[in-house]
Amino acid sequence: MIRLLLALSLILGFGTAAAAQTTIPQSALDDVQAIVEAAPGDIGLVVAVTDRDRMRFVATRGYADIARKQPVTPDTRFAIGSISKSFTAIALMQMADEGRFDPDAPITRYLPDFHPHSKFAPITGHALLTHTSGLPNYLAHVASMRFLIVALGDFEPRYAPGEHFWYLNTGYQLLGYTAEAIDGRPFPLILQKRVLDPLGMTATAPQLDDRLRGRIATSYVRAPDGTYVEAPWFDYLSADGAIVSNAADMGAYARMLLARGKAPDGRLISSRAFGRFATAVRDDYGYGIDVLDGGGVLAHSGSIAGFQAYLVAHLDEGFAVTFLSNGPLDKALRERIVARLSKAKARGAAPPTAAWPDAESFAGRFIAADGRELVFETDGSGGLMLAEHDAPLQLARLGKQSWGLYLTPKGPRAFLFFRDAAGIVTDMSEGAAGYARQGSERPLAEASAAYRALVGRYAAHGEEGPGVRIFVRGGQLAMAYADASLATPLIEEAPGRFRFAKPEHAPEWLAFDTVIGGQTQRLTFSGVPLYRIDLP
Repeated sequence: MIRLLLALSLILGFGTAAAAQTTIPQSALDDVQAIVEAAPGDIGLVVAVTDRDRMRFVATRGYADIARKQPVTPDTRFAIGSISKSFTAIALMQMADEGRFDPDAPITRYLPDFHPHSKFAPITGHALLTHTSGLPNYLAHVASMRFLIVALGDFEPRYAPGEHFWYLNTGYQLLGYTAEAIDGRPFPLILQKRVLDPLGMTATAPQLDDRLRGRIATSYVRAPDGTYVEAPWFDYLSADGAIVSNAADMGAYARMLLARGKAPDGRLISSRAFGRFATAVRDDYGYGIDVLDGGGVLAHSGSIAGFQAYLVAHLDEGFAVTFLSNGPLDKALRERIVARLSKAKARGAAPPTAAWPDAESFAGRFIAADGRELVFETDGSGGLMLAEHDAPLQLARLGKQSWGLYLTPKGPRAFLFFRDAAGIVTDMSEGAAGYARQGSERPLAEASAAYRALVGRYAAHGEEGPGVRIFVRGGQLAMAYADASLATPLIEEAPGRFRFAKPEHAPEWLAFDTVIGGQTQRLTFSGVPLYRIDLP
């Protein structure tokens, strides 16, 4: 379902209607509307365009609740995930303006219980704000919990603060506790008083909690067969991604960015503070925001509990776009819309998002280094079978690039497929064994006998998980989330302890222990305990 509200029917931002001037032609807005209308599927989508003075329009499509056929409206609220990081940075830069927060001071000045083992210089607020501290990305078992401060005390950074960029939610969680230590209030209330209220963001909630159940869009994730199922609900309070908002309120926030820190009743942060906020440090990242095109564009994506969002503000051109969705947000669609609104020369359209591959693309004969073969055939009804023994075995879809068997005499089996740049399947892994597709030039190598004890699926109970699969590809141990479409090769740096092969500076680590029946039963992933589970 599509609805379009033009500017005259929307609440105006700061400035007057008479003064509102824009360089966005109506033809571009009409094209954006057409792009949104043509987007397939039932997942809800909101696209809101604002200039420096007011909202120009909001286009909506899809459902806020698919089962109840409840359409998305301009007032529908969505979680915005990591876009919240820029709100956190703004609040802290307000405190910097007040002389209460020094980004260059050791964060232990504000969090005396935080003391990771490190031979390097102390971690500063600046390092946390810019993702250059060297800490691991996310500790799911203590996310949104103050115990994180102590849990990170067992971590030893691989490099000095500032040397490398590694995106970390843990850093922004620490920054939220830093803000609490300075301001003396719970962080959600800090956001409310310092950012939301001054911008008139009355529909925005500073944390994701049970009060919002049934009052915001229902979110969805991909099931193994490619359909959408309702995402699990979980409360979230931390400064890295807990905000819930709607189109009008995000427009108000975007106008503050376009005004370089000015709010309706004065500056939200000083010009100097905004300059630091919007200056790229490493990998085009400033303080809680991507800084692109030499500072002319600020942007950030967000994802939490099935929700996905994106905010981009073209400071020089004077417009911003907010995308809110209760499911996967198509990057190609997003970039088409922004390119249509921008006067800047397009760098080229993003490739279309790959559809869920059909079973036929996986079919074929696969040969291991020792000559063993596995043959996969389609079943004629969209499924895949393993042609083994006298009767073919019907496979279950495990993910976008994976299939498996749940109950077999030898236990669960998972087949993880890999593709080349053209999208053609070249090889496949089953546990410690790698297979090349017949006719493929993909090299094969025998796996180390020691790896056989490590391969398998590991998970943590709870709404967030996480869960990973450990397998061997090309003779090298590798890790993947979910369906193995993004495999991360691992390097053993000590007996039973591994790190990411690329990038070499990645702070994440994996350690295996507790052998029962010839298999390790626990995988500690950057401090998060995961346990072997007998599923493919």
